[in-house]
Amino acid sequence: MWVLLRFLNFTLPFPSEMCYFVGGREKRENRLMPDEKVSQTPHATFDTSTRYRLWVKIGILMAGLTFGAILSSGWFHYHKNVELILRNLQNQLQLAANTIAISIDGDQYRRLQGVASKGTPEYQAVKRVLEDFMRNHYLGFERECIYTFRQVSPDSVEFTVMLQDEFVGHRYPIRPEMRLTLQEGKPSYTGIYQDENGTWVSAYAPITDNRGAVVGMVEVDFKNNVYLKAVRNEIYTIMIFSVIGIGAALVVAWLLARYISRPVVDISRAALEVSRGNLEVSVSARTRDEIGMLARAFNYMVSEIKQKEFFRRRNRELQEAYDRLDKLNRELQEANRLKSEFLSIAAHDLKNPLQVIMGYAELISHTKGVPRRVQESAEKIKLGTERMVNIISHILDTSLIESGKLELKKEVVDVGALVAKVVENNRPLAEKKQQQLQFFPCEAPCAAEVDPERMDEVVDNLISNAIKFSPPGRGIFVRVKRTPGGNARREVVRIEVEDEGPGLTEEDQQHLFGQFQRLSAQPTGGETSTGLGLSVVRQLVELHGGRVWAESNGPGTGATFIVELQAVASQSNSLPTADGTSSPSKAVP
Repeated sequence: MWVLLRFLNFTLPFPSEMCYFVGGREKRENRLMPDEKVSQTPHATFDTSTRYRLWVKIGILMAGLTFGAILSSGWFHYHKNVELILRNLQNQLQLAANTIAISIDGDQYRRLQGVASKGTPEYQAVKRVLEDFMRNHYLGFERECIYTFRQVSPDSVEFTVMLQDEFVGHRYPIRPEMRLTLQEGKPSYTGIYQDENGTWVSAYAPITDNRGAVVGMVEVDFKNNVYLKAVRNEIYTIMIFSVIGIGAALVVAWLLARYISRPVVDISRAALEVSRGNLEVSVSARTRDEIGMLARAFNYMVSEIKQKEFFRRRNRELQEAYDRLDKLNRELQEANRLKSEFLSIAAHDLKNPLQVIMGYAELISHTKGVPRRVQESAEKIKLGTERMVNIISHILDTSLIESGKLELKKEVVDVGALVAKVVENNRPLAEKKQQQLQFFPCEAPCAAEVDPERMDEVVDNLISNAIKFSPPGRGIFVRVKRTPGGNARREVVRIEVEDEGPGLTEEDQQHLFGQFQRLSAQPTGGETSTGLGLSVVRQLVELHGGRVWAESNGPGTGATFIVELQAVASQSNSLPTADGTSSPSKAVP
């Protein structure tokens, strides 16, 4: 036992390390390291008593585990042996039943009628088959366990031929296993079952005539088989070994607990010193087992407590930094709000004077008798002010959307007519660059609930961008169609603006609809781009509950901008367009 304990890394105590009690209080010499000296003053609230000794607890645990292991292992082997023996018995019974059934003449057996057939040649012939089997193939069968049946009703059979004639004619209820033999003519067998006469295992074989019809059944039984009794005796062996294992577990638990509790006492005394505020205490970790792990964990805990104030200070500093960051974040949000408000006010105040300038410039350019040079200058002023007005309009829209003050005035309109109007408004710009602007109207009614003014702005931005970035002589194709929505959604009205321009790079597609984002391609006619148009388009379309995206196969392949809006059913034969007129339309089913 000493060698075993030394192998397990347990240190046997010296006499000076032994615990003893004086006046009802536990006393013990301190054997800690010199730098681990702790106070010997007893703590008023420290209780060293225990209701159940450690060896009792470990003993109960080990005894329970041992008992469970032996019992489960024994029970498994018991059931395994029962299964193997049962399978062997079933094979023997089935072989015997098949041998007897094959030896019986089915045509003679058909003429048997129970008790009335006793003594008949047919009865004697079948009985001789049973006797010959008992005499030549004895495998431990008893005479009363071999007999034949015939079915006399859907739920019962009758003993037809037996080696004990007194039971002939008695009826017996049909077991579920018998039905397979009686109805389908297949051999079958049972598991272990019990009745008032004992424990049984049975096998059945069909008796057939020359035509293959089932005329009866042979049953062969094992009753109270000696092999099954032997296997069941194993239970008593299992119980005996379980009791022995429990006793051994209790003895081992007592030995282990005796030597485990020593280091635990050292750790508990050190913990008492820590509770008094002494953070210089530590315990000696002599072993590399779980107790040593506990000692090292205790020392680590003390070192962590020493750093507690440091981490508390750091947390306080982090909280102060977080408060400053939160304050700066609120200031930035306020600055952004003031910026948006300033831009809104400035843009609004600039828009009216610019519109006046644009009006006078247009008047001068169309006044007869004005020198040509003056007219050209007025036209340039008009174009410049138009660009400024567009930029200011985009800034105002962005400011309203970000502040949540933009209100949509929705109504059901014919989107096809609305887009057709915008196409015609942009046709002069396309013709000026010798571009072919083609419009493909919607074949079915394309009604949607939108703000006509804002949707006009969306389509105008997309078409003017296509004109702006497409080279002269190229084509621009605008389509309106009604298509089924994806993911089982309702039908949508789709607006497509396809150009033959420079296309979109992968980087362009990632930042396409952001604010102040300029594409890698440049306008082809000297136009300018603010980087706000597509951002406004995205925000307006999303406010309408729709979606917008762009498709391109890369540089040099052109691009297609697509807007999808939720389609609605028209309530009359005409729908209002963006300018307030009506366009013919069929009712949408």
